[in-house]
Amino acid sequence: MKHIILIGFKHTGKSAVGAELAVELGKEHVDIDAIAEQRHKERHEEELNSRQIVQKHGLDHFRGLEKEVLREIMESNDSQIISLGGGTIVDEENRDMIKGHTIVHVTAPRSIVYERIMVNGKPAFFPDGENSFTTFKNIWNEREPQYEAVSSMTVNNDNSLESAVKEIRTALHI
Repeated sequence: MKHIILIGFKHTGKSAVGAELAVELGKEHVDIDAIAEQRHKERHEEELNSRQIVQKHGLDHFRGLEKEVLREIMESNDSQIISLGGGTIVDEENRDMIKGHTIVHVTAPRSIVYERIMVNGKPAFFPDGENSFTTFKNIWNEREPQYEAVSSMTVNNDNSLESAVKEIRTALHI
């Protein structure tokens, strides 16, 4: 059974849109990053968010958790609404795993996304010693074409959650 998979840059609203879409469709919503955080907690007996996991254990450790969780979820027979982490699709194996499913690219104006990200300080995946906005723009410019290349549709989450969900439902005829 096909999943609906939400992809996009960090803080574009994938999880919020996914949760609302799941409620409206009566399906389960799965947030890859939240499950990866839980998996880390179970194995390392420390409760950390994604940013803290990357800071303490490195990006490769976190990406490994994401891949493991994604693999398990993709093997599920139940159709689910799945929100991926912003960098999950950077990995070719992850992109291969989601092929054949309905992939929705959730985006928002770049300036708004940057502001949302920086509320919590510089992300762990931003290199030290570089201008944060320059780093953000470079990563944004690198990832946006990747999101577009694998997605079935793009929804702009700049107005309201309800309008983004309605746009998805209309486009997918669900």
